Formats: sequence, structure tokens, C-alpha cells
Amino acid sequence: MKYRSLRRTIATAFLAMAVFAGVCGGLLAILFAYTTEDHIFDRLLALEAAHLEGSIGQGESLPEPELPFSSYYQAGTLPAFLQAALEAEPGRREVFGEDGKHYHLRRVASASAGPAWIVLEVQDYLAVRPVLTGITLVLALAILAITLIAAIAGAYVAHRVTGPLRSLAAEVSALQPENLPTEWQRRYPADEVGRLADTLREAFRRIHRFIDREQRFTEDASHELRTPLTVIESSVAMLARSRDADQAEALIGRIRSAAMAMHLSVDGLLALAREDRPERSVERTAVLPIVERSVVNHASLLDGKAVQLSVAVDPDWRVAGDPAALQVLIANLVSNAFRYTEEGTVRIERDGNDLLVIDSGVGIDPALKPEVTKHAVKSSDSPGLGLGLSIVERSVVNHASLLDGKAVQLSVAVDPDWRVAGDPAALQVLIANLVSNAF
Repeated sequence: MKYRSLRRTIATAFLAMAVFAGVCGGLLAILFAYTTEDHIFDRLLALEAAHLEGSIGQGESLPEPELPFSSYYQAGTLPAFLQAALEAEPGRREVFGEDGKHYHLRRVASASAGPAWIVLEVQDYLAVRPVLTGITLVLALAILAITLIAAIAGAYVAHRVTGPLRSLAAEVSALQPENLPTEWQRRYPADEVGRLADTLREAFRRIHRFIDREQRFTEDASHELRTPLTVIESSVAMLARSRDADQAEALIGRIRSAAMAMHLSVDGLLALAREDRPERSVERTAVLPIVERSVVNHASLLDGKAVQLSVAVDPDWRVAGDPAALQVLIANLVSNAFRYTEEGTVRIERDGNDLLVIDSGVGIDPALKPEVTKHAVKSSDSPGLGLGLSIVERSVVNHASLLDGKAVQLSVAVDPDWRVAGDPAALQVLIANLVSNAF
């Protein structure tokens, strides 16, 4: 597409308006001069008419005119060329004769002497026509000067007006998707250009947030779906080899739990990826089933660890919140506690209006604490992607809710040195099923 220069368009429009105004002004000046001259002759005709009417009242004949270039004529005695002009145009009051003659006429009605005509022969008394050429030349030079001044002023104004626009266009053209602008307020004037810059800035902010949400959704989906997919994969492999109906039923229950976790995780991540925040949920969601599902799905992270797990959550405790968001939030907290606790305890309990997940693991590096909930922030020895606490924080911000209810305590104590003979995967399914049923 071929673009036209806005600066040239503004300068051309400025120049055209100046030329138009100059030409119109010149024409109006000439018209004013002609009108003034005609008005003077009309005033002289009025004086002659007053003299004629006053003189006719004293006698029957026409008196002598007062002005040397004035003549009186009875109706029907006008010169032939004047009579012909009036017959062709009865309302005419100005006639051009031969040899540059110029006449102004006025009809005077008299009851005693009849109608009469006053004729002024004014070619020797014209002020405008003899100097019309000079006036036209002066006006043309004035218009030329105005045009030059307008061209310079138009170019300057166009440069000043379009300068910020050119700067803005250059910045927009040089933008990279990964380096979108965030602050433009002080770099452009507080006018339409500034408003355009603010509008573009807000549009780029939305684009930046959209790209960030898209990238985070991809990473979050990988993070959240990894555990349930592993559970389903291992359970399906065991189910293919199993001949025990009870074990098959336990494996199917485990697959069903992992599938539900995947479903809720996807819903939660989609909610996080939306541009607008979801409306505050009025649904009352039970917390304990989500805790159970999270414990069962991430129980493999405790394999071979001397960790005592205790859960103290009231089964009647319900909170106002989206189940999918709560699933994402609690699952991340539980998986972090299980993953980073090598020995000791993991406690999941309610404290007033708070759900606490407390572990005796290595904890968070003090240097990382101020930024631990930021995207992809993790310690150097962490096997994860640094996404879990970031997802938790965004879930809390998007789905903050009040917690209420009563707490009961459930504790699990296992000797860390206790060993049994059996397939670890089968024992995992069996114990997970028992824990799930107990919860």
C-alpha cells in the first residue's frame, strides 16, 4: 500500500487555505471599492433628486442641475442609447456608453411636471476603474507574499504536528514481540498524539499479557499434567498385567482419580489463562476431597522416604471457591511438600480460616524468598521447573475466598525402617486406595 506524507498533506492544505483566503480577500477588496464608489454616486443622485423635486414645486419647467456633470430630462427626451438601455432593462441604473462614457441614472416622479430623469456623466469622476490595474497588481503581490509566508508557516506547523507521530510510528515499527513497550506517558505531548500513544501502550500491554498467558499456560499445563499422566500410565501398565479383580478395581479407581485431577487442572489453568478475572464463585466446595486426591496422586513422591504424613481437615469444611482453582492450588502445595521433604513430617491442616501445608524439608533458600512465587524461580538443586508456587500465587489472586468450618485431625505414622516383600507399584496402588477410602 502506498502511503501519503501527512506532513506534506498538512502543508499543502495550509498553503491552499492561505491562497484561497488571499484571493477571496482581494476580490472582496475590489468589490468593496466598487460598492463604495457606486454609493457615492447614489448619494449625489439623491441630492440632485431633492433639488429637482424642490424646484419643480415652484414652476412647471425643469430647473438647472446643481452638479456640472448632471443633466435633467423629461420622460421621452432621454438620449436614444439611454432610452434603448432602459427599454431593454427597465430597472437599470448604470449604463456604459461609447468612448468610455459612464452614466448613473435616477427617475424622479412629479405630479406637476411629470416623471423626470437625472443623469450623471461620471467617467471623469471614477476613482476605482482608472487604478484597477494597479490595485490588481498590488493585490497579486500581496497574495504572493501571503502564499510564501503560509508555505513557510505550513511547513513548520506540519513538522511540529507530525514530528511526534513520526517518532511514534518509528517506535512501533521497531518493536519486537518480546520487548513490547510499557511506559510512553512522558515521551509524547498531552494531545491527540499522546492519547494515541496511550491507546497503543494499553493495546501492547494486552498483547504482552496475552503472550505471557499463552506461554505460561503451555508451561503450566506441562507442569500440572505430568503427575496425573504418570499415574495413569503406570496404572494402565499394571492393569494390563493384573489378574486380581480387587487390584484391577484399585487401579481403575486410581486412574479415575488421576483423570479427575487432570480435568480440574485443565479447568484451573484455563481460568488462569483468561484475560478477565473470573467472578467470585458462590459454590461451596469441600476441601478434604481435593486434599485426598492431591495426596493420592502425589504419594509416589514419598516412596522410600522416612516421612510421616498427617492430615487434619474437617470433612464438612467447605469454602466459596472454584473446584478447579482449588485443585491446582492444593495439588501444587502438596507436591512441593512431598518432593522436597526427605525425612520428618508433612502436615496438612486447617488453622482457623487458613489451610496449612507444613513440611520439615529443606525449606526455601532465604535469597529466593522475595521472588519465590515468580515465574521459573527455583533453587539450583531443584528438579522442578520453578512453576508450582507461581501457579499457586496466581490461583490465590484470581480465586481468593473465605475459609470456614471445623477441623478434625487424621494422622499417619509409619516406621521409616519398615520394609515388606512386594512389588512397589502394586503396594503404591494398594495403599493409595486404602488411604483414599479412609479419607
